[in-house]
Amino acid sequence: MDIDSSAEQPDLSPMLASRGQRFGALLLELLLAVATLVIGWLIWSLIVYSRGQSPAKQVLKMRVIRLESSKAADWRWMALRDLVLKAAVIFLLSGVFLLGIIWIIVNGIVLLNNDRNQTVWDKMLKTVVISDPHNLFKPAPPPRHPQAG
Repeated sequence: MDIDSSAEQPDLSPMLASRGQRFGALLLELLLAVATLVIGWLIWSLIVYSRGQSPAKQVLKMRVIRLESSKAADWRWMALRDLVLKAAVIFLLSGVFLLGIIWIIVNGIVLLNNDRNQTVWDKMLKTVVISDPHNLFKPAPPPRHPQAG
C-alpha cells in the first residue's frame, strides 16, 4: 500500500533563499575560492557537502534541499551539483569567453524567471536553496556503532 508522503513534507516556500541571497552566495563562493587558492575551498566543500552546503552557503546559513524528500542534499548530490554541473560547466565554458557569457546570461534568466529561485543545476537535480539560520534542515549525524561488550 503506497502512502502519500507529500502530505508530510513541509512547505519550503517561506524559507526559499531570495535571488539576492543566491547572487550574494555566488559572489562569496568565488571570493572564498580565490582567498583559499581553490585548494582550501575544495577541502572545505568536501567537508560541508554532507550537510547540504557549500562553503558560502555555510557562512550565509543556507542549505540545498532536495524537493523529492524535503531533506538536505547529501554529499553525493552536492558533489554532483557543485563539482560536476556547476564547476565543470563554468570552467569549461569560461575557456570559450562567449560561451561563458551566454551561460551566465541563461543561468541568470532561469533564476529570475521561476518562483523557486532555482538555477539551471537546481532545476536539473530538483533542488532548491533555502535560508536555514536555525539549522532546521541540518541532517542528523549517522548513528554510532554500539561498543561490543
